[in-house]
Amino acid sequence: MNPSKPQSALNRFFFAEEVPFGMAIMRIVTPLVASIPMWLRFPRVRELYTTDGAPAQLFELFGEGTILPVLPPGIAVPLYGVMLLTMFMAVIGFRTRLSLFLAVPLYVYFGLLDAVGTMTKYNVIASHLMLLLAVSNAGAIWSVDAILKRRSEGSGFDPQPPKFPVWPARLTQLLFCYVYFGAGMTKIQTEGFFSGEQMRYWMLSNWNYDNPIGETMAMWSPLLLIGAYVAVVWEILFGFLVFQKRSRLVILGMGIMFHFMTWVTLGLKIFPSICVSGYFAYIMQDDFLKIRHWVRRWVPTSLPRPGRLMEVTVSRIPKLVPAGVAWVCVIAASAIVSTEAELQMDLYGVNNPNGRMQLQKMDADVARTMIRDEQKVREQDKFFSFDIGSFSVGNQLANRRTVYEYGDSILAQCNLNPPHEDLWVECLLQDEEGRMIEQFGQFVTRDMLRANFTYHIGNKLLPGKYQMVLRSANKDIYRRPFELIGEAPEQAMAAGVLTN
Repeated sequence: MNPSKPQSALNRFFFAEEVPFGMAIMRIVTPLVASIPMWLRFPRVRELYTTDGAPAQLFELFGEGTILPVLPPGIAVPLYGVMLLTMFMAVIGFRTRLSLFLAVPLYVYFGLLDAVGTMTKYNVIASHLMLLLAVSNAGAIWSVDAILKRRSEGSGFDPQPPKFPVWPARLTQLLFCYVYFGAGMTKIQTEGFFSGEQMRYWMLSNWNYDNPIGETMAMWSPLLLIGAYVAVVWEILFGFLVFQKRSRLVILGMGIMFHFMTWVTLGLKIFPSICVSGYFAYIMQDDFLKIRHWVRRWVPTSLPRPGRLMEVTVSRIPKLVPAGVAWVCVIAASAIVSTEAELQMDLYGVNNPNGRMQLQKMDADVARTMIRDEQKVREQDKFFSFDIGSFSVGNQLANRRTVYEYGDSILAQCNLNPPHEDLWVECLLQDEEGRMIEQFGQFVTRDMLRANFTYHIGNKLLPGKYQMVLRSANKDIYRRPFELIGEAPEQAMAAGVLTN
């Protein structure tokens, strides 16, 4: 065995020279998506990130105090404007590396100042992706920098694209491998994930945005269980299969579908967009050439190309001011414009002739409700759902039924909302008029999220309509009606099946 062969393969993996098509696409998409929520927060810069507001640093949540300096609005607002502009500069590729090296620290700084709202998982991923873009040559193609370079060198419109070592793209690819593997390991240790409770509560909530599809899918417990296992297996195997030619497209396609489903079922928007934008790093030179060849077969060549339009636009700019000086002037202008824009919005009455807005006294009853130690929870609010079916999958009710026959088993399952105290929960079998036929109960301790009650239908019941009633603390919580059809057997059925 040649000992130099593995080393040469490793060198090719990291240092093979290719045109950075994928990283260039990622340079366009990632800063653009990451800047969207930051643009939306611009009117609230004074409140979220300055000494005039109430910033909550991430370090404070871990008991480390206020490590980062909190700046006054006169400094924080123009810096915020500079951050937004440099992220846009990275998108168009004007002084790409310098813009990203300026945008990333500011992006991280403002995120760390607001751990309550700004600092999220997608902020962490986006900051890593933009840092990797900053050390790459993503601005060498499809950018203002590339156009200016060709113009200074006197090149034509279609020169040979430059090639660079692929290690920035490889680091981006490995980043996703580690992120997914760590996420899979975390989920394996979380019982609530595999039981479907976590996903169901998230789907039914509107913590992010509206997700009507998720609200519908949340009621299909088997689908949640299957999705949980598929997600964990995919996350763990991602790093092992994404570099294999046969499985690469499949594993990336599953990743795109995974993040798309987090959008439609969980209401996430920016997080899946950031992750999918990072997938462009997996597009290597050969992949892009194949995709371009396929697109040109189906897209008319007469359509204007954005790159050509930008090149024509830049070429018409006179060479009066060096690009570096122009970049500095634009940065300075962004600081001035952002300061003036914030003053003109004046959401907090800074320029109010009568003085700044004053805090209003809170209603005493509302204040007492917010600060009191205990809040009484209604008995019905302790229970999430109550349904009846006939079998379970992964200890979750897999079907819902309203019609039964003799010999069937009724599985009644109640799901509880955490946290709750130790409860004594009863399930009652009643006839159509509310007369009790059977009563059975069990303790549901504070660590339990569900309770199952099983009833085997024998010849004790007559055909007709009945109902299962969930009762707690002597209060009826839920009622689930059902109908028994068929003819009652004249003789007792086999032992273990007939219980009444």
